Amino acid sequence: MDLRTEVAPQIEDPGQVELAATPPAEQRTEANLLARLKALRERHRKKEMLLFFLGGFCFDLLLVERIDSSLMLIHQGSYLVLLSALLVVDHHYHHHQSTPSAGFWAKVLHFRHEMIHFLFGTLLNAFLVFYFKASSGVVAFGFMLALGAVLVANEMPRFRRLGPPMRVALHGFALTSYLAYLLPQIAGFLSPYLFVLAACASAAVSYVLWRVSSKWTPNPGWTFGRAVVPSLAVQGFLLLLYFLHVVPPVPLSLKWIGIYHQAQREGDRVRVAHQRPWWRIWEHGDEIFLARPGDRVFCVVRIFAPRKFRDGVKIRWAYEDSKAGWVRTDAIPLTITGGQDEGWRGIAYKRNFAPGRWKVQVETEDEREVGSIRFAVVEDRGTEPRNLTEELR
Repeated sequence: MDLRTEVAPQIEDPGQVELAATPPAEQRTEANLLARLKALRERHRKKEMLLFFLGGFCFDLLLVERIDSSLMLIHQGSYLVLLSALLVVDHHYHHHQSTPSAGFWAKVLHFRHEMIHFLFGTLLNAFLVFYFKASSGVVAFGFMLALGAVLVANEMPRFRRLGPPMRVALHGFALTSYLAYLLPQIAGFLSPYLFVLAACASAAVSYVLWRVSSKWTPNPGWTFGRAVVPSLAVQGFLLLLYFLHVVPPVPLSLKWIGIYHQAQREGDRVRVAHQRPWWRIWEHGDEIFLARPGDRVFCVVRIFAPRKFRDGVKIRWAYEDSKAGWVRTDAIPLTITGGQDEGWRGIAYKRNFAPGRWKVQVETEDEREVGSIRFAVVEDRGTEPRNLTEELR
């Protein structure tokens, strides 16, 4: 006789089951949106990275301090000192394949690679801003693109996996770039010798770091070829680009250049007169210069230079020849002094010119371009009085 008692299954309230199993409509909608957003980001990860890079660059371009800011120079210098120490520490623990297991230093050293590349990224972004402000021409634009590519690559895991030699090369570039605009500010002028000194000092620091690493962490694999040569290669390449006039002439930068019919100093500013129609707001003065007999073409520039800076620049005039291309003519020397937020103001003019395409370049003493403007001279056969618009620049 079967004494087992069948127990009827407990049937839950259908309404309660549905509540537990099915989230509210608003939650389902939010989850779907988040899932679609995540899938969209995965599909366009490279574009997202590029967008954030451009946004960060534009943000820094607007808000970064003057290149001669003492606080900023100290801030960047401290980053470079910290980077140098981290590279030595990273080599030590990379060789021993171990880190402290507990405590504050264990947490710090666990994220040392993230710290190193964060510092590199911050410095490279500042260098990109300064080089951008000082750059002019297609060649300098190519240098900017290459630097931007390095900045983006610094955020990629594949690039970081290249290891210590890559970090040594980045350190050499960062230190040379920093010294390239620090030394002229200390000296008060630009010179190729100062750039050579910056490259040699950076190479010397790389050598010293290698010697320190070798004593603290004896490692036959950490040879001169791995620890110093990457930095030397960067210095050599930068020196080549510098003497090819590819590296922009930091710390100088052109803030304004315009072509006018008249220009005269008025206090700390310059009163200019032009015929530009009001709606051609993208032009700097008379980029279509309507010339009558006796006219002079005035070029007005505003050049930023650091405090206590005094050096020479040239205002170079050139016209376009159908066969010979750009033919350079006069080079008018100007002596600039630094310190003004809006830049040092200079005036140059030309009496003898012919109709056609013209260009004015602002050059350093060693003929590296700071900035330029192109304009067209058109013969004006009118005799009626001209209406010139005046502005203060």
